[in-house]
Amino acid sequence: MENKQKISFRISCYFIISLLFSTSLFSQSSVDYKWYANVNGGISQGFGDIQEGNNHISKFQNETGFGYGFRVGRYFHPVFAIHAQLLKSNLQGQKSSYDLAYNSDLIESQLGFSVNILNIFSSEKRNRRVNIYAVSGFGVIFFRSEAKRITTGNLANSYGFKTDGSGDKDTRETALVIPIGGGIDFRLTDKWYINLESVLRITDTDKLDAVESGSKKDAFYYTSLGITYHFGTSNKTTDQIPDKEIAEVPSAVPDYFVNVEYFLPEEVISGEEFEMRCSITKGKINGKAELTQVLPIGFIVKDAMIGGARTEFQNYTLHLYWDELPSDTIFEISYTVMPEKVYGVFPYTSILYLDKTSKEYKFQSSVIVKKEKAKEETTQQELVETEGLPITEVALSEVATGEPALKIEFRVQVRASKQAIVPINQLAQKYHITENIKEDFSGNWHRYSIGSFSTYNDAIGFRNTLIANNGVRDAFVVAYYNGERLNGLSDLKEIDPNNYPGPNTSINESGKLYKVQILAILNNSADVKTLEDIYNLGQEVNEEVFQNWRKYTVGHFTSFEEANELKNTLVEKGLTDAFVVIYQNGIRISNNKNGE
Repeated sequence: MENKQKISFRISCYFIISLLFSTSLFSQSSVDYKWYANVNGGISQGFGDIQEGNNHISKFQNETGFGYGFRVGRYFHPVFAIHAQLLKSNLQGQKSSYDLAYNSDLIESQLGFSVNILNIFSSEKRNRRVNIYAVSGFGVIFFRSEAKRITTGNLANSYGFKTDGSGDKDTRETALVIPIGGGIDFRLTDKWYINLESVLRITDTDKLDAVESGSKKDAFYYTSLGITYHFGTSNKTTDQIPDKEIAEVPSAVPDYFVNVEYFLPEEVISGEEFEMRCSITKGKINGKAELTQVLPIGFIVKDAMIGGARTEFQNYTLHLYWDELPSDTIFEISYTVMPEKVYGVFPYTSILYLDKTSKEYKFQSSVIVKKEKAKEETTQQELVETEGLPITEVALSEVATGEPALKIEFRVQVRASKQAIVPINQLAQKYHITENIKEDFSGNWHRYSIGSFSTYNDAIGFRNTLIANNGVRDAFVVAYYNGERLNGLSDLKEIDPNNYPGPNTSINESGKLYKVQILAILNNSADVKTLEDIYNLGQEVNEEVFQNWRKYTVGHFTSFEEANELKNTLVEKGLTDAFVVIYQNGIRISNNKNGE
């Protein structure tokens, strides 16, 4: 027995020395591998000769003990970590046919390792909220166990207690143990995690239940809930870059630095392609890398292959993946971009992840996009060819009398359908419309409108009549310039300011209306057709301009319930920031998500 205790003591010392040696060795390969400490508590269930239940559920009543533990470890790779653990627990069980019940208390000393399963298959994903891992290793348990008769309470057998019948404790029994299991980590902050773990411990002893019979290898499960703290510098992987956009790798890796520099043309015109060039400085760093560039809404990447990297472009985000970075300390990438119907000052964000340092570096710049050059004015002949306008309407009456054709025209839109054509006679019958209904088609949308008005107020008055008398609840005013539909009324601000209905314009729009706001942009603009296509809205997007803000809404409703129903539908599509806004007599009266 004494010789076995010495062996167990030597093994425990070896655990600690191995942990320190292993982590010191691995720490030379990276400056970012972090120590962590974990405390946990949970339940223990034994599996041996003395048991009634053979599964976790059936053991809860009389065969479940409790335990707690402490673990310290260190990550030496995004996939692997090594740890040392101490566990104190008790086991209990019974078997009526044997007239026996047992209790054991044990202390486990373990050297183990964990494997992050998700990072094996997708190492590009960092800072997950949830991680799944597997654990194993080897260890030693020091235990005492005793079995008693259920009917009389008399002692039947024991280990780790004196044999003189006094019941006094003696030297603990020892056994080797191999843990096999797994768990789930939940990230709370950069340094704090909680984890749920269940591990089967297989031993080389048959004495855990104080009875040597049947199986020679007793086992037990320890299922725990724990909390983990990561030591050292912040584990936050995104570094904000200073003004010069240079992020230095910690000094433990000399002469390594990271930088992304943009080279943009002096003039970028909306609707015209331009070359985006980036110079990437990575020093002596090699290995895998990922560059994520978040482009403004409306920016389209035209190239399929960039810089010898695997390329993905989706939702205005460009991903470049390198299995091995170019050997040059500085290399350049370039690709063709076209801004579609957007203009203004836009942020341009790059996030470079280097597998060697397991860190992200964030770089920001901006690009100024000027409005596309104005199209040549439509001729009078082209205006005459806009068929379907009644002779009493302004545009054709002025052409017929030889007067200049009206450039700005307001209509009231009553319906829009993506791809599918709506028969005009059905619209007329449904809403009892006697006026001529005009149909426009652009960007896969069929749009149906009524009337032709020279002022916004006249169009609003007609719209209110359609809502009140014809039940066209979604009717709203649209503007045309030289016969071409504008993206939004805000375009009039530059084309014809005198006809632009600004936010403070007094509008003859009686009553209360509800819309759903989906987006607001400061000092920028987005193409409404692009928004419709990205989110598959099935609703036409309206743009409003207030000071330097452009606000985008959908829907026109006379009740909050209808608008809120649309909002809930949009939230399910991913527009989680959508909210209902209220208009009174054409003026917006709510500016927050509570509609207050």
